[in-house]
Amino acid sequence: MIKTILGAFKPFRLLSLVMTYLMGAGLVKYVRGLSGWSLLIQGGIFLLLLSLSLELLCLLYRLGEPKNWAEGMQLREIKLTRSGIAAIIATLLTVATSIFIHWIGEGVLWQGLGFLFLTLFALCIIYYLSQTIAILKPFHLLIEVLLFVVIPPALAFFLYSDDLHPYLTLVVISLVPAYLANRLLHGLENFNHDQKYEVDTLVMRIGWENAMIIHNVLILLTYFLVGLSAVWGLHWFIIWPVFLSLPIGLLEIWLMERVRGGMKPLWGVMRFAAGSVFFISVYLIGLAFWIR
Repeated sequence: MIKTILGAFKPFRLLSLVMTYLMGAGLVKYVRGLSGWSLLIQGGIFLLLLSLSLELLCLLYRLGEPKNWAEGMQLREIKLTRSGIAAIIATLLTVATSIFIHWIGEGVLWQGLGFLFLTLFALCIIYYLSQTIAILKPFHLLIEVLLFVVIPPALAFFLYSDDLHPYLTLVVISLVPAYLANRLLHGLENFNHDQKYEVDTLVMRIGWENAMIIHNVLILLTYFLVGLSAVWGLHWFIIWPVFLSLPIGLLEIWLMERVRGGMKPLWGVMRFAAGSVFFISVYLIGLAFWIR
């Protein structure tokens, strides 16, 4: 049961959520300074609890179909596992709700932040439904990007600020392609499995070779948007460290072109390279905000 539950948690998504959240907090510190750490910690815990609950809800749905059961699992074990998952979800959501109610009582919520929470809750519902309704599955990756890359830094920022800073928009837009490239790589790595079991994924829809081309374009687009953000007003000292990861990005593109040419994929190296493009960028931008 424990192995099944832990398998629902996706380290890449959770790490993306935490790092982009801290990057958004760094922007607050850079723009106006943090007025205490309590609110920041509460916001991080709230997001983690909500995302973990969401992943467990999706797992609970998948375990309702025998084709998703692990080999050797019996009906009794499945029922016990689902009951345990339901109990964990209830606990996590209770704590998250308590934090939210506390914010209401403390007057933390303002109009813009309230709208952000409505958007967050709507995205959570659509994220879950995209696992269960076929017509919504093509939008699953888009919702995932919004939940794990866009919402976290926005929440960290609006917990302390009541106005939209252009740096927030510029930074988030620059990071989205790198995240998408990583998710496409994951789909490519699991292509044979998804094809065998008829799993409906974005890579299955657009095709093996098209996914590789788009993956490479997204890597290049990341650096293009980071550079373009300087033209749009983002200070150069904030973004220039991102280009330190450019050789890794070019390595990832070269490795993908090898696969297109028919050579054996080096999935481990490619995961590391693609992940480095995203996480190094988030880390260095966030660090620039925090130390200034």
